[in-house]
Amino acid sequence: MFDDDKVLTTLTSKVNDLLTKYDEVCKDNEELHNQIVTLKAQNEAKSNQIMRLEEELNKKTNEADDVLKKIEAVLNK
Repeated sequence: MFDDDKVLTTLTSKVNDLLTKYDEVCKDNEELHNQIVTLKAQNEAKSNQIMRLEEELNKKTNEADDVLKKIEAVLNK
């Protein structure tokens, strides 16, 4: 009987330890998930910013090309 109680106590302790570790891992997993969501949102914002900057650069390049063509046209006259 004494050995059965000892085994039961040991098993109960190990199960409790496992449950505690499981809860910790679940919390860590939730934190990592939240970080991923945040980083994805930041990545989306950066991608949009890059796209806007590329569009602005293309517009400025086109404007510069237009001015250069006008200058060349004047110089060729």
